[in-house]
Amino acid sequence: MDREADHPTRAPDSEETRRRLTSEVAEVESAIALVASGQASSVTLTGLKFGEQLARRFHAEARLMGLRLEPLPWPEDAGCDLTVRRIDE
Repeated sequence: MDREADHPTRAPDSEETRRRLTSEVAEVESAIALVASGQASSVTLTGLKFGEQLARRFHAEARLMGLRLEPLPWPEDAGCDLTVRRIDE
């Protein structure tokens, strides 16, 4: 039996995508602030849909703060984990 027939592909909901992206931006900004403050040596955010794009977006800002962003892509472009850590670690 064809699995796609059992589970039709849903078109992405633009409002849901906007909410998800907004939430993930806030999570990355908070992780950067936490590590930059010295209250954590690293933070790993898991299950991000836009993790690789956000790592590119915040790369320069993080470097100026002495931080690095390390995306950990999932297989088949299903998502990404993102680690924020100090450069000296």
